[in-house]
Amino acid sequence: MNTRNNDRSTHQLRPTIGLLIGLTLSLFGPLINAQTPVVMQSVDRSTNRVRVTWTDPTPNQAYTVQIRDSVSSGAWRTAPTRYRWPWPHTHWGDATRNLPATRYYRVNAQTVTPANRGKLLSNLVKAENSLATLDNAFELWGFKGFALPKFATVARKFTYETIDPFGLPITASALLILPQGTNGPLPLASVQHGTIAMKSDAPSQPGSGDNLAVLLATQGYAVVVPDYLGLGDSPSYQSYLYSRSEATCVIDALRAGKSLCASNKVTLNGKLFLAGFSQGGHVTMATHRELEASHADEFAVTASAPCAGTYDLGGVTTEALLSKPDYPISYPFAMILAAYLPIYQLADTLEELLAEPYRRLLPPLLDGNHNETEITAVLPSDPVAILRSDYQSDFRTNPNNPLRQAMLENNNYDWTPKAPVRLIHSRGDTIAPFANAQIAYDSFINRGACCVSLVDPGAPAKLSHEDSYVPSVREVFTWFATFP
Repeated sequence: MNTRNNDRSTHQLRPTIGLLIGLTLSLFGPLINAQTPVVMQSVDRSTNRVRVTWTDPTPNQAYTVQIRDSVSSGAWRTAPTRYRWPWPHTHWGDATRNLPATRYYRVNAQTVTPANRGKLLSNLVKAENSLATLDNAFELWGFKGFALPKFATVARKFTYETIDPFGLPITASALLILPQGTNGPLPLASVQHGTIAMKSDAPSQPGSGDNLAVLLATQGYAVVVPDYLGLGDSPSYQSYLYSRSEATCVIDALRAGKSLCASNKVTLNGKLFLAGFSQGGHVTMATHRELEASHADEFAVTASAPCAGTYDLGGVTTEALLSKPDYPISYPFAMILAAYLPIYQLADTLEELLAEPYRRLLPPLLDGNHNETEITAVLPSDPVAILRSDYQSDFRTNPNNPLRQAMLENNNYDWTPKAPVRLIHSRGDTIAPFANAQIAYDSFINRGACCVSLVDPGAPAKLSHEDSYVPSVREVFTWFATFP
């Protein structure tokens, strides 16, 4: 890989910033395009960040910032970031939390190579489950009332190449669960999991999985379960509730999953089913939309069952957040803020948007290595109260607030599905309010969609978000079975 780099340094915590060096170096290989090198422009400090900027006229470049704390000793190391390196922007913000008195910066440039989307990179057997083991699991999960396992299963973890929110190549991981002892070609299903804070809790990881995916595999489906960007073996942080990356991640997992099926001599019958609960409902909707808009020649969706999703993220969901100072769960809003920060360039650092004490307490917990309980422990009951006062006031009152606009952009009901869609949502859901599904249903019908339904799986009871999971699984299971 060809790299170019440029150094700049600053005494960061002193009132006057001093630029001590400005040399173009080549520590990792020869300079390319030496007549137009990366040029460091400035290193500026404010209360909550140090902003490093540079210029580079060379097209198709991505950048990595490196740091060290001495001009004469110590190894260069990759700078911390809210997303990952490399990235395509010519600026970056260093959070002032725990900075040394002096820090030096260097920028490396590399030419972007287009991703080989859906390329299978690795795979290994994760688990094999007998019918007896699965029967016990169904009892534990509450599935025995409507389903019994027909086939033993084998689960394979795999990694594949996809793209990040900026279109750069990135590795992601997923799970493929196959039934054992089946005859004939199999339908393919993609199951999208709900919100996960820890990378190690993703379905492909040891000790994790997805109950709906296992259920479908025991009925004779080949099932792909993507981990999503930033979870499992994927580098960086989550692109949480970012529709574009949700869709590209799943579509490329399906491509790699089909390759893995072929290498294991598993024949598919051309049918494709999509389902997911909570965040998985949002991902399912985004994926179905993208498949029909841009990949209809490669994938034909048979049926789609989004469950309990926030399809009107910037409308119903945002208004619910603003109207409830004691929202049922607070950590997803923090995860949205952290995910959208680099994608929408809301600020250079997360600290810039946060009030005390969250400016100090929250960023270290949003690294993918802390669970929901740990994050929630430092949060207020009002999720929006983590924002600094002026930004919070703007978010509450200004529909053009950048964060609100970003959430609006990730609504995913403004399209006309061709394949059948069953929206499954409980009227008692206070986390992802039922109006999300009602608005999506009304939009589809008004646009002329022919095969859309909306079902409350717990009716007449108004089940909570969590309590509606098993009834939603039952609805997905029974509805998918009606497609011969």
